[in-house]
Amino acid sequence: MKISERPTGNSQQNEGVRRFFSGFASQWDSLYGGKRNLFLRAFDHTFRRDVYERYQLTFDRLGTDLQGSSVLDVGCASGIYCFEAARRGARKVVGLDMADGMISLAQAASRDHNVEGVCEFIASEFPVCGGPAAVLRPFDYGIVMGVMDYVFDADTFLAALRPLILRRAVLSFPGQHWLRAPLRRYRYQLLGRCDIHNYAEVEIRAGCAKAGFSRVEIQRLDHSGICYIVTVEP
Repeated sequence: MKISERPTGNSQQNEGVRRFFSGFASQWDSLYGGKRNLFLRAFDHTFRRDVYERYQLTFDRLGTDLQGSSVLDVGCASGIYCFEAARRGARKVVGLDMADGMISLAQAASRDHNVEGVCEFIASEFPVCGGPAAVLRPFDYGIVMGVMDYVFDADTFLAALRPLILRRAVLSFPGQHWLRAPLRRYRYQLLGRCDIHNYAEVEIRAGCAKAGFSRVEIQRLDHSGICYIVTVEP
């Protein structure tokens, strides 16, 4: 289904995403920072390689020096990307996630990293309508990693993101792998999780252009199914 053909809203989907990731928060956070045992780390780096590679590629695209910049992380999870942005000199980082469990982990880790004055975490859906002023102002950079899998209406999401980005945003989109995509969808259905969506490169490019991004660069990762790393600029 093309991006433009997706329905415009689904509160049931959002509730499913919120419930799933709140319950999955601690397990997801353990993927980073060497928190799991040796066997699981080896498993993750083999079968979840894209999780780590998209982290590296995100900051390759944003740059090593974010001094004085502002960053919006939509779907921030436990704040891993936010803390790295702060480490690279960002003056303000706002992390947004609809899962309360993720936000609780991010807020606790923010205190541990001593970046409470830089990083702010907000439990909210995106787009945010009439929400906190911290989310409604423009940012220099945007990060949207592991989010588009669960977005019911990609057109609305991208259109809302566009006016918030002054310089560049990096997003990930799951591709339409012939085997991995249907197996993952079936597994989620079997476990009673939320719906997931997959994208073709042509519809990603068209959707970003429709939202008003004038420059769209796409890198395809093939090793964990298909994942697209998409860099957009106004």
